[in-house]
Amino acid sequence: MASALILDQPRVGTDLDRVTDVLTEAFASVRAAVLDERPVVVLLEDGDLLGQGEVADAALAAGLLGMTRAFALEGAKPGWRVNAVSHRGDEELAAAREAAAWLAGSTLSGQLVRAGTEHLGRVWP
Repeated sequence: MASALILDQPRVGTDLDRVTDVLTEAFASVRAAVLDERPVVVLLEDGDLLGQGEVADAALAAGLLGMTRAFALEGAKPGWRVNAVSHRGDEELAAAREAAAWLAGSTLSGQLVRAGTEHLGRVWP
């Protein structure tokens, strides 16, 4: 099996202009990986997915997750494997990387896995 592409969500803070550039670079990287039959896992900040951080970081996380799911859908027939793992900061990063490695070796595609224990016992709005 070819080595997986593990793509980390960068922090863009309040720089909305940077979101487009990061998404464009991510798209090109994921496209190259799936065409080379490499699995892809995108690591996302959980708080950004829930809109708890800066607007630009939330927009980027949502865009990366949408891109992940679009690649998975478009690549279902050829067997592309593109997934995402969300985590809460550095304290859950090791768990997120373990989940990413597992997902990269699986046949799953289009999934979002939340790493860590932050969500246990919570009802999300």
